[in-house]
Amino acid sequence: MNPQSLRPPTEPEARDQMDPTAEGTDSRKPSPTIDRLRQLAPWAVAAAIFYYLFSEVPIGDAWAAGRSARLELFFPAMMAAVLLWFLIDSAAFAFLFTRFNARLGWAEARSLRGMTYLVTPINWNLGTAAVILHLRTSKRIAALESTSTMVFYQSIDGMVLGSLVALGVGLLPWSPELASLRNIAVGFVLLQAATLWLFMGSWPRLRWIQRIRSFGIFRSHQAAASRDVAVLILMKSLYFAVFVGVFWMGCRSFGIELPLQLALAATPAILLAGALPITPAGLGTQQAAMLYFFAPYGDEASILAFGLTFPVALILFRSLVGLPYLKDLPRLRQAMAEQRNRDGLVERTDARPLSNG
Repeated sequence: MNPQSLRPPTEPEARDQMDPTAEGTDSRKPSPTIDRLRQLAPWAVAAAIFYYLFSEVPIGDAWAAGRSARLELFFPAMMAAVLLWFLIDSAAFAFLFTRFNARLGWAEARSLRGMTYLVTPINWNLGTAAVILHLRTSKRIAALESTSTMVFYQSIDGMVLGSLVALGVGLLPWSPELASLRNIAVGFVLLQAATLWLFMGSWPRLRWIQRIRSFGIFRSHQAAASRDVAVLILMKSLYFAVFVGVFWMGCRSFGIELPLQLALAATPAILLAGALPITPAGLGTQQAAMLYFFAPYGDEASILAFGLTFPVALILFRSLVGLPYLKDLPRLRQAMAEQRNRDGLVERTDARPLSNG
């Protein structure tokens, strides 16, 4: 199928379909106090989790375990993994946005991903927003259209992660707890697959379902074909397989004898815990999940040391990968500034009193 034959709706059309900035919606911002509390809340949750973790595992023990780890093995493996993630993710972006929105070359996608690697350490929740803003400025892709594409992309993530959990659990010796985890994973995958089938297809033809399918947020689902799903599943399977390898090798570098089967089952669960929007960039939730899954196979201090070293190394090496794209960052900052100006204009327009005439 020729992607150019699937003309994306114009920006006014997209705004009419579930766009919160469309005319007639309430776009007033919350008070500065509420906004500040909303920003501080995830950090407070992370601090509470770390307080609990360090009350169970003394920070001095974790520091000593980190100093005795074989970092000369872990850091090169981590750097190689970050490069692989960068190449796979940018290739997926190029395929995804070319297929559903506008042509995006692999070089452009690498620049876009590199810029998000640079801005994420500054603002942990800016990654997806930065992609959408950049595409809106450089490709004139309406925000709702690129958001629809990212929603479709994230549904593939869910299917792949759930499948890895089910596969890893299936390779471990049977136990009631693992059987329950496998059933949850299989149910999650089936739910994701059913959702894709429902919004990609045209059946059932119930009016209310057709109405939901027509929402702009599901535009990419309607444009997608089975081949698109297969290609993205292959890419994301490779992407998350690298995470499994890094977790397995990283644990061994810290003296944790983690079986590969458990790494396969536990890594997706740890990544999902880190994706919960309750702490910044998964701080605290990932470390707690690692302690839960890895405790039978190593010292708790070593597990916590690995859990703390992993995100630091991830941010550091991603920033190094993003450095060649530092020259492209002003364009992203310009896009963000233009968006803030538009938001300010909407706010001032809403606040303007109506004339008596």
